[in-house]
Amino acid sequence: LPLGTFARTYAPALRTLTPASVGTSAVPGALDGVQWQVQAQLAPSALGGSPAAALRRATRLRNRVERTLLGRVRFVDNLADSLTTAAGDALYAETLYVMLAVPGALVALGLAYLAALGTAERDGRDLMLLRTRGASRRQLAMLAVLESLALGLVAGLIGAGVAAAATSLVVPGGVPLTAARGAVVLAACVALAFAGALAARLAASRGALGRANGEPQRHERPPLWQRLYLDVAALAVSGLIFWLTARTGFSAVVNPDSNPTVSLSVYMFFAPALLWVGATLLLVRLRGRVFAWLAGRRGVRRPTDTWGFLLASAGRRGTAINRGLVVVALLLAFGVELGIFTATYDQQARVDAQLTLGADVVVSAPPGVVGGHSLPARVASVPGVDAVSAVDHSYAYVGPDLQDTFGIDAATIGAATRLRDSYFLGGSAPELLRRLQRTPDGILVSLETVTDYSLHRGDLLRLRVLDRASGRFRVVPFHVVGTVQEFPSAPKDSFMVANLSYLERAAHDGGANVVFASTSDDPASVARRIAAATRADGTAVRNIREQTQQTVSSITTVDLTGIARIESVFVVVLAAGAMALFVGLGLAERRREFATMAAIGASLREIAAFLWSEAVLVLGAALALAAGLGWLLATMLVAMLKHVFDPPPDTLAVPWAFLGVLGAAAICGTVLAAAVAVHAVHRLPLAAILREP
Repeated sequence: LPLGTFARTYAPALRTLTPASVGTSAVPGALDGVQWQVQAQLAPSALGGSPAAALRRATRLRNRVERTLLGRVRFVDNLADSLTTAAGDALYAETLYVMLAVPGALVALGLAYLAALGTAERDGRDLMLLRTRGASRRQLAMLAVLESLALGLVAGLIGAGVAAAATSLVVPGGVPLTAARGAVVLAACVALAFAGALAARLAASRGALGRANGEPQRHERPPLWQRLYLDVAALAVSGLIFWLTARTGFSAVVNPDSNPTVSLSVYMFFAPALLWVGATLLLVRLRGRVFAWLAGRRGVRRPTDTWGFLLASAGRRGTAINRGLVVVALLLAFGVELGIFTATYDQQARVDAQLTLGADVVVSAPPGVVGGHSLPARVASVPGVDAVSAVDHSYAYVGPDLQDTFGIDAATIGAATRLRDSYFLGGSAPELLRRLQRTPDGILVSLETVTDYSLHRGDLLRLRVLDRASGRFRVVPFHVVGTVQEFPSAPKDSFMVANLSYLERAAHDGGANVVFASTSDDPASVARRIAAATRADGTAVRNIREQTQQTVSSITTVDLTGIARIESVFVVVLAAGAMALFVGLGLAERRREFATMAAIGASLREIAAFLWSEAVLVLGAALALAAGLGWLLATMLVAMLKHVFDPPPDTLAVPWAFLGVLGAAAICGTVLAAAVAVHAVHRLPLAAILREP
């Protein structure tokens, strides 16, 4: 209203109110005169940094204003609400980063260790030569530091550059790095690369210096963790924690106060972390004994056939083969975990959007249009529409509570939208719908209402429903046939689902006012065609694609597309590289053995068989281990985060295309590396190798 109209119309009436007439104590001046509303917007420059930091700055600014006005104003802080949500999403993103990125970084370090082994023997010979020529330990240590610094500088620059380029491809507008932050990132990359190179170099130097000084090789006892069976204990504790998590429902929760933090169960990360640790230590403990056991089962103590020789060779090189198996299996397991988790995550984001909207396409119409104008049939005739179902969205009172009520056609609703078993309690979705269809006055009641009013299946539930014909509320009897937790387009708290025909007779409201439509075509295109066909009826048409961009529901507001693409490429490339590295390392370790075999008359094909056999054994075992371990890790992550998915997934989504690419990359890397290695065997300098000390 114009201010003058408001003052003339309402101000005199407000001044005549007395405490007795309003039933409350009078506040002097509260109803007299003009009340002003001031809208203020903070400068974006004052809200830099993370969402949590921006929230703290905005809160301090608001408190400063409140302090100067001495309680004379009431604040409505829309900015704080938005920043609180953004801060919670950022914390969820950090949690996902810990769960998804850290294992990949650790596996990459293991791959770097495997690569370092390829030059360990040559470096050892060089160090022993320098030592015998008079180089001191201090000089060797300084040489190791300088070499590591050079390697760390080059590797850090390359790593930081590749990371920045990869991130720029998936972040709209590029990476918002300041000069100072870029320098910090670069320094961190160089420092990590230098530390890793120095640790590997000093370890190689220590062994070489010991051999150069003539120190006897001592028989080492098994490590303490092997004697204490920490690998078995880690796996057992991981299983126990996972069982407790699934049973009790501990999960990540965002504290919605003014300073958002992620509140995690103390042992939340223990289940996947201990599974990683336990599986790794168990593989290290085995040290390739499985191959020796297979050789023993085959009875190849004195092998005479080719397969016997190959298996016996693999059994004797169990430790070397096991190193490659550990790294390749863990890398592929990380890829399987990443693929399954991100696919499930994306699936639930779409499910969340559809649950909020109702269906792929939703048509809302004024009362009486759906039934009177045959709207469902007209929508069904639009090209691209697979199935439709009419829904009556109205309201009814349960006691003093006004709740959303959905009248559905139980026979067609399942084809027009996706109903998951997790939406219902006490039975599957088809079972509950059949039960509702068989009971004309049946009703599905939300879990909150069942709890608040102590309802059970079969109980009589009297609702107050507005009778459109008389304009008065009337009591309508229903019988509870089940419990529903979620339903398409229903609110998150209390609601009810009844039969459309029974609700129409009770309310005389003209029938359904919403049409759900499913499509296998592009939802946006189908929605435009439906809108054009029903525009004359005053309909409003929405589609799932628009809703996906608007839906805000806890963890699914974090977009994993960027990091998933980066890590998918990362895993695929490393999968091929890991197998190629293992084959190359096997060739480097067995140069003298292969040269000896060639010198005594072994053919190139026979020598190459030893490389092929080890590569096939490692690849087959790694694929089998990765499938089981990756699936189990993804299951753990989804189980721990099930309370932040809305709704939780019924089953894991399996990205067969990505897993196929991952396996193909490992196979192609193996084939290519083996072919190159066979060619290298043909060109080995036999005389020089046999003269090596």
